[in-house]
Amino acid sequence: MTPAAAIAQSGLAAATLKINVTASNIANANDTSAVGEPGYQTQDVADSAVPGGGVTAQAVTAKPATLIVYDPLSAVANTQGLVQAPEIDPIQEVGLLQTAGRAFAYSLKALRVANQEEQTLLDLKT
Repeated sequence: MTPAAAIAQSGLAAATLKINVTASNIANANDTSAVGEPGYQTQDVADSAVPGGGVTAQAVTAKPATLIVYDPLSAVANTQGLVQAPEIDPIQEVGLLQTAGRAFAYSLKALRVANQEEQTLLDLKT
């Protein structure tokens, strides 16, 4: 694998993780738990540059913030009808999802170009 292809693959992996984490946050935005009990923790992706090119990414807990909301019909509601929900901004998550989708598309294009260049070099050798 060429260095350019390896860099593009690392970008694909990072973008895929960002898409999965964002989708999980969106899917769990309405999860509730009893007040004071652990519930869904909002996730984020921490990425860092790799020496020589590329990126590594890891899912991390974004913030342990929760909201106390009124939901008296919930099975986990307390006597006042309050439950705990993760603090997730769906609009921000959709924006992150779009950004990750673009990053995936750009990384895929870079991988295709790297593969085409490698194929051209192989064609020249034969």
